[in-house]
Amino acid sequence: MQLIEQSVKEFGNGFVMTGGENSFGLGGYFKTPIEKLLPVDMDVKGKKEMPSLGLVIVMDRSGSMSGNKLSLAKEAAARSVELLEEGDTFGFIAFDDRPWQIVETEPLKDKEAAMDQIRSVASGGGTEIYRSLELAYEQLQDKKLQRKHIILLTDGQSPRNDYEALIEEGKEQNITLSTVSIGNDADKLLLEELAQWGAGRYYDVVDSSVIPSILSRETVMATKTYIEDNRFYPTIQQGTGWNSLFADGVPQMNAYIATTAKERAKEPLISGKEDPVLAEWQYGMGTTIAFTSDIMGKWSGNWPRWNQWGNFLNQMITTTLPKYESEPYTVTMDHSGDETVLSIQAATNNIHPLSASIVSEKGDRIDSHPKLVAPGKYEMTVPNQSGLYFLSVQQDHETGASNLYQTGFTIPYSKEYVQQGLNQRYIDELLATSGGQELKKEASAFRDLKEMSQHKQSISAWLLCAAFLLFFVEIIIRRFGWQRLCSFFTRKKQGIERSKAETTVKRLKQAKQTVERGPNKSMQVEEQKQATGKSQLKQMDKKLSPSEREERMKRLLEAKRRKH
Repeated sequence: MQLIEQSVKEFGNGFVMTGGENSFGLGGYFKTPIEKLLPVDMDVKGKKEMPSLGLVIVMDRSGSMSGNKLSLAKEAAARSVELLEEGDTFGFIAFDDRPWQIVETEPLKDKEAAMDQIRSVASGGGTEIYRSLELAYEQLQDKKLQRKHIILLTDGQSPRNDYEALIEEGKEQNITLSTVSIGNDADKLLLEELAQWGAGRYYDVVDSSVIPSILSRETVMATKTYIEDNRFYPTIQQGTGWNSLFADGVPQMNAYIATTAKERAKEPLISGKEDPVLAEWQYGMGTTIAFTSDIMGKWSGNWPRWNQWGNFLNQMITTTLPKYESEPYTVTMDHSGDETVLSIQAATNNIHPLSASIVSEKGDRIDSHPKLVAPGKYEMTVPNQSGLYFLSVQQDHETGASNLYQTGFTIPYSKEYVQQGLNQRYIDELLATSGGQELKKEASAFRDLKEMSQHKQSISAWLLCAAFLLFFVEIIIRRFGWQRLCSFFTRKKQGIERSKAETTVKRLKQAKQTVERGPNKSMQVEEQKQATGKSQLKQMDKKLSPSEREERMKRLLEAKRRKH
């Protein structure tokens, strides 16, 4: 819808909407870009007699509704509030595993406050439908209203209960019920049965973005004030350019959708209640038309059998077509630094103001205003960003006529990305200058070189390190003197030799004492050592296993044999 609105406004394309059960307010186009471009407003303004209405929306706020689904559902409910009249009864119940009364079911006094309360609902909890639906029926049951309607919206499943008895009791009080199933996890069979029992409509929604249009349509259908179904003869307004078609009279019409004409809109046809049946206006560079009855005959009555019916449809369409001469302008493009300059040359050398609109391929509008640089020649600058752009030009003349021209242009990539093929001449010049050769195969790039590559490396760092060490050596020599250092090392050497001599003298004294003790003493000492050794061996034998003892005896015998 946004692209359609932009296409009409920026590029002069036409748009026609005809009436029916899925058009205008009944189609959920309230507060959409489509309503913005049409010459009529979807809601009915200034009506004095409105049937009383009671509407309660019962909306699922369980955990599965979190995110985009809940946001769209809340926005849809808020949009429904906008469609209601002051004094209509409205209530809003959000439910998870229990009902939550968000907006009390009572006559509307402050729409903005009710909308704020609806938008404040957060998600959480499970899904239990029956008690919430029962509460909605209880609140509408005793209300003295001409129309009572409930809209149930959920994406989950709930335990079965006696819904049919509840709905049948509500139908006795003129309460109707419509249901909306969101996603594939909802209990579609149950919701379809509820809508059938409640004499309402069932909507199976896969794309949650359509929720606002569904709730808007339900609200409009509940009011019934938007469908005028009394037969009448439309009235022709003079000076609108449509009078020639009705020279032989105006056919009877059965019904139409009530709307309100916008301030600048023309109304060639109006109803007996002065509602627009046919309305047109200029929207931006384009023209749009609203025909509030249908074209199939169900609502338009005798119009499809009218002898001017074909001409009427033809004029309705051709009125919206772009009107321009063939090639009234020539557009050229030039690059200047970081900007692209468009030159627009008119076919005639006039100096009338010119309006232009530029839209990128992403739908973004580029701000640029054409300036007159010579008679019939205009220039405008756009950022030098590569991509596809659409240009629409319109120029009005003193006579009231206007030239409308549409075209497109492309800003290419920077020239450095242009692929111009192999420049063999430049390669030959490089080879001749450097004495190299052209590599024909990829493997040649990894061949062994005839000469090893060399790389000179500075030794400054090593020299600085050596100078640093020598500097400290010089400080030590100056501090202690050369002779003191030499005497230090000499004394250290003499100390080592003295220690060795003392050790030798000590050993000689021990040997002399051993000789003086005599052989007996020596033998006794030796026998004690042997006895001690044998006792230690016996203790070790006790600790050894039989295999370890056998291995030990073998080693002793082998040692004895080698000794002999």
